[in-house]
Amino acid sequence: MEDAVRIVVLLVLVGIIWGLRRMYLFPKEWAFAFSRQYADNREDVAQARRRVRELDRKGERQVSTARSELAAHRASYDKKLDALEQRIAALRNPGTGERLARLGDVTLFEHLLTVEDEAGTHTIPLAGLAVRFDPGQRNHSIYLTRANGQLIRAKYPHHPPPADEHDQRFDEDQVRDFAVDIENAVARENSFRARIPQQLAQAQKDLARARKDTTAQDEASERLSQVEARHRDDPRRKEAHAALENARERWKDLTGHLPPK
Repeated sequence: MEDAVRIVVLLVLVGIIWGLRRMYLFPKEWAFAFSRQYADNREDVAQARRRVRELDRKGERQVSTARSELAAHRASYDKKLDALEQRIAALRNPGTGERLARLGDVTLFEHLLTVEDEAGTHTIPLAGLAVRFDPGQRNHSIYLTRANGQLIRAKYPHHPPPADEHDQRFDEDQVRDFAVDIENAVARENSFRARIPQQLAQAQKDLARARKDTTAQDEASERLSQVEARHRDDPRRKEAHAALENARERWKDLTGHLPPK
């Protein structure tokens, strides 16, 4: 029962809204908005309105398409510049890079390694790094000599056996293999750094060239201007608007009220 009441109320509201809108579109008395006597007069105004809406919407769709095309070219242009700028930033500051391996207190990354000791964590760039493995009676060691001559030692105890099961012990091959991993990473980094000046210069040239290449968006902008002008100056649209004004005036002559566009 409640659902039926809601439906009836909804239908009544819809009818009221429809009626009020019709009175708004065809102002005056009830008869002018609803009576068959004035159906041709209402159709005269409605048809003129439909023609205006049709031509306006068609032109607006064309303008919207042209605007979307321009926006797409601008987005593509910005994306290309962003990619090149990020490329240049990555060449100037490669950062840490991918983590490659870890053994004990040393973690090896693509462009640097870190060593943890009592003093804290040391960050060591791989470029120009000298690596030396040294076996010992109690500790195997990897000596890392930075390009500025600073020496850091990473210790890997192997004797005596740990009293605490959580204390690690490292065999010689394990430490040697890790030292080789570091040396190989250093070789790759040195090669990478040697190529940076040429790659950076090329990336900067590519960026300058890309910034100047605005042909696609310039053409799209020109097309948009042409479409907007064509829509604005369309003689059919002007004729339709003039016809609508005439139809509105005829309704005003009939009723004394000027209907909305």
